[in-house]
Amino acid sequence: MGNFPKENYDIVIIGAGPSGAATAKYLVNEGFNVLVIEKKKLPRYKICSGIIFEKSQEIIEKHFGKIPQSVYATPNLLKGVRLWTDTKHFSDWPFSKYAGAPNIWRSEFDYWLIKNSGAEIKDCCLLNGFTDHDNFIALKCFDITNKEIMKIKCKYLVSAEGSKSVIRAKLDPEFEKDINWFIAYQNYYEGICDLDPYSYHGFLEQQYSNVYAWFSVKDNLLVFGIAVKKGNKVSPYLNKYTEMLEKRFGLKLRKLARKTSCMGNNMCATGRFYLGKGNILIVGEAAGFLNAFGEGISCALTSGLYAAEAISKSIKHGGNALETYTELTKTERRQTRISWRLGAKVAGRELLPI
Repeated sequence: MGNFPKENYDIVIIGAGPSGAATAKYLVNEGFNVLVIEKKKLPRYKICSGIIFEKSQEIIEKHFGKIPQSVYATPNLLKGVRLWTDTKHFSDWPFSKYAGAPNIWRSEFDYWLIKNSGAEIKDCCLLNGFTDHDNFIALKCFDITNKEIMKIKCKYLVSAEGSKSVIRAKLDPEFEKDINWFIAYQNYYEGICDLDPYSYHGFLEQQYSNVYAWFSVKDNLLVFGIAVKKGNKVSPYLNKYTEMLEKRFGLKLRKLARKTSCMGNNMCATGRFYLGKGNILIVGEAAGFLNAFGEGISCALTSGLYAAEAISKSIKHGGNALETYTELTKTERRQTRISWRLGAKVAGRELLPI
């Protein structure tokens, strides 16, 4: 999306997901000069259920407007989540407030959010390093497209990088050493299956996944995956899960459309949040905000808005942005912890045993 138009910004945000977009939107509306840096080419793929829960719907409508039809997958709306304790018994958790929860493609949804933020955007750009000075933060970035090193300055830096945060790792290497990781793997296949396409399915038996196994439908593609502790092999769990879907639910796979994976960590499940240091704030999953069963869009949006509010108050009225952000996120952090306790109660076990 072009070279940096300027060398100095009020705020630079690393990451163009929902938390970065929410932070940017608020700050742009407050009149600040904001740059968003994204390492991948936009729109970029993101492994995710792609369900917009009620809390997220309300935040999006308030700050971004109506979700455009172009980001929806078919079926457009899901009626609820179906959690299977085994292959015969399940409990339904319906989306009751609205007609259903939007079933979206994260690539198009995230792209719509970040474009709608009004911030300047630079994709295909890596943050190589940063130094925190008294009155500014100096960033060194690498423009992948043009193969150039670029240097910029900002008053505040926001990490919206997702679970694996370069900024968090540099700020506190000791904190990083204590994080445990898992690998999420997901397939997209053309094919057929008897599972209800209007529900998002979660299978809780640990023989299929160290965390839980999932299944949904997007644009006639069967989307299913598992998560395993880092160091464990994916294939034994995935093969057993696929075999169960074939025998119990008539799964018949035809053509593989995509396979993908990503890393996650146990910060959320253990209640270990890392909100930043000095004038560097951390939002979304990078800070530890991720709800039970992997729902992260709502807390990404919320934490991004809180970080932006804290920065705006600090610049305009003085005070410590990190202290304000810490106070603003008190309820969100408590709700994150509660969601994991409730999730464990539903599953009858620890949800993230890594």
